[in-house]
Amino acid sequence: MISKTIGFILSVVLIVWVSWTCKDDLVDPGPVDIVFPDSGVSYGTHVQPLFDRACAFIGCHAGETPQRDLSLESYQKATERVGIIVPYDPDGSILVQAIEGIAPNTRRMPLFRSPLTDNQIKGIRTWIKEGALPN
Repeated sequence: MISKTIGFILSVVLIVWVSWTCKDDLVDPGPVDIVFPDSGVSYGTHVQPLFDRACAFIGCHAGETPQRDLSLESYQKATERVGIIVPYDPDGSILVQAIEGIAPNTRRMPLFRSPLTDNQIKGIRTWIKEGALPN
């Protein structure tokens, strides 16, 4: 009984700690000024700047121990895990499911920050549909 209580308390503490560390104490500038074109989405011009402003922070998806072992600090890191970004298949990409809030066992991303705009979500979908190139 005591070990179950201790396990429960440790679980609650872990959840609170993860939630707290992913929250940025700075003012959330949000990525609202990053606008994607309807086609020809560039990783360097559109996608990485969006990741930098909305996702790639210490305690979230950056640093030595990124959440869910997913770093969005670079193209190489963002694409190294199978299934996160599936070229030509935005519906099959866990990244799209997470930013749309439909990924299983995951809350809408970015967590504790302004949601991405419809244009940005569509832009990520378009980039993936166009092959998720490191352009």
